[in-house]
Amino acid sequence: MRFLGIATMSNRLLQVSVKQRFLELATFVGTPPFYFLICLLLLPLNQYLLVVFLVAVAATEVVCAVIKLVTRTERPTPRKRETLYDEYDASSFPSAHTARIASNMAILVLAYPTVILTVIGIVLVAIVAFSRVALQEHYLVDVIAGAITGALVSYFVYDYLI
Repeated sequence: MRFLGIATMSNRLLQVSVKQRFLELATFVGTPPFYFLICLLLLPLNQYLLVVFLVAVAATEVVCAVIKLVTRTERPTPRKRETLYDEYDASSFPSAHTARIASNMAILVLAYPTVILTVIGIVLVAIVAFSRVALQEHYLVDVIAGAITGALVSYFVYDYLI
């Protein structure tokens, strides 16, 4: 009987681990290393679009940083606020991870407007947003604002540069 209890506990730990790994992988999609992977794919296809993509991502980062530093919204799990970077990192509104993936996908969808790419973009943004809330890094309003911020900034950059 004890063996079954250990097996059940081990199975629960494995499930938690798989869930945690999925959430961390989903969060990775909203980080700079992921959008640099997209850049590597864009480089041989369309160098001008790559520049537009990078400008949109940089603009999204700046807009998110300014909003975070102005609003100084506490995360679900508070963080220290000793330096300017700490202030940025400790602020939850808007979600920069969600803004980044929304920015990335908005540029790609604007450049290549297909149903499948649009669906992939919406799904990726939703997965990253979900992961940020599930990991207790953000509130729902943070990820919604991040998605809107990333998409709008990219739309304006694309409209201006293309």
